[in-house]
Amino acid sequence: MKLIPFSTLFLAISSTHLVNAAEIILDNGDIVHGEIIENKNGQIKLIHPTLGVLTLSASQIKPVEEKPVDQGLLKLGLLKDWSREVDLGVKGSEGNSQNMHLHAGARLKFENNIKRWDIAAEFNSSEDSGEKSRNDFFARFNRDFLIPDAKHFYFTEGRYEWDEFQDWDYRISFGGGIGKELKKTDNWLLNGRAGIGLRQDFGGEESELIPEGILGIESNWDIAERHSLEFINTLYPNLKDFGEFRNLTALNWKIGLDQLNGLALKVGLKNDYDSDPADDSQKNDFTYNLSLVFKI
Repeated sequence: MKLIPFSTLFLAISSTHLVNAAEIILDNGDIVHGEIIENKNGQIKLIHPTLGVLTLSASQIKPVEEKPVDQGLLKLGLLKDWSREVDLGVKGSEGNSQNMHLHAGARLKFENNIKRWDIAAEFNSSEDSGEKSRNDFFARFNRDFLIPDAKHFYFTEGRYEWDEFQDWDYRISFGGGIGKELKKTDNWLLNGRAGIGLRQDFGGEESELIPEGILGIESNWDIAERHSLEFINTLYPNLKDFGEFRNLTALNWKIGLDQLNGLALKVGLKNDYDSDPADDSQKNDFTYNLSLVFKI
């Protein structure tokens, strides 16, 4: 891990904060605020609003870590400056019965002051005693159109689903609307969404185009440096048959294991609820996964 030389740190602090308040992080984790009045001979003096004049040496100040340069996907320059992750979970048993469960997923995220992208895909497959009990795949995207210095934004979303054990062969939905940042701090973002969309099932009993509402809430909370909790819930009321609706819920709890290589452990819970499922399908389709997350 490359560190900025102490002399460079001093130069950056002095050139930026000579007449303004400076923030200096000490080796023990304490943060000192004040106005720098002198910087020479490996020491800096600053005026603290409560403690008065303080003198700090190089050994007391925590070196600033230089962030690595993003070289893109697989260091090929693709998707540069995006957050890129894949997660993989495998569970199996041998004995009186044979069981195998495979989970694989991918997540891409990007944000600047005018747009925000969130793209995800997931595959699940399970076998119990040699019989296939689950085989499904979905891919989705969210694209937010941000307005600088405003709490509201506009969004579009799309989703593709395939499930071997559903009445339909595959399902496509698309929609959009307006959203609002209900809460935004350095470590917590809470968004609300409302809009309208269309859903089309292919290969099932209902093959007509269904208009749906979109009512969503999402929370991203960075609990600690390498510890985060994400919650997403979206309600899709059927605008043609009132009283019928779908509700998609996801909860992802991620714990970082290796900061340098971006390795993390993720507990994922997901429930898809349909108030009017086809055939003998259950209304709730609940899954949970324990997987390893890798940055790519």
